[in-house]
Amino acid sequence: MEKVEKLPKSIKTIWRLHAIIEFVIFMIIMVGISFIRLSLSQKVQNYFDLTWSLVVGIGTVLLIISFVWVNYLWTFWTYYIDERQVQLHSGYFFCKQVIIPIARVQNVTLKQGPILRWKNLQKIVIVTAAGKSEIDGIKSDQADKLKETIMKLAQEAKNDI
Repeated sequence: MEKVEKLPKSIKTIWRLHAIIEFVIFMIIMVGISFIRLSLSQKVQNYFDLTWSLVVGIGTVLLIISFVWVNYLWTFWTYYIDERQVQLHSGYFFCKQVIIPIARVQNVTLKQGPILRWKNLQKIVIVTAAGKSEIDGIKSDQADKLKETIMKLAQEAKNDI
């Protein structure tokens, strides 16, 4: 693999679904807190209502921003694999570039939860002694090939040392 690759477009649906799930959990917590309001005095309840409305409003705005942000994330998230290294690039305003030397790769793991399975995607986790890096949302058949390629290149690099 000698070219820069992008994540499949279906990962955008997964990222949006994660944003919705986080928002629903946030709202469940807020509803739970609103039940506490019933035991408070009237003066505190009025203050609480204003604060609650503000927090829910901010949460809703953050959900909308998350939906727009997904397109931004996808546009600037790329990866590149060759015989010497794995490169991960993300961000435009806040750029992040991770370079993993193939010789340092210890393990490559594929992960797939129910949401990724729904879209037939997998997460590739590349483990080194210094930590781990992840490539989210690779199509399952491509993820298997990438895992084998990275492990083969890592084994060859270790044999050369």
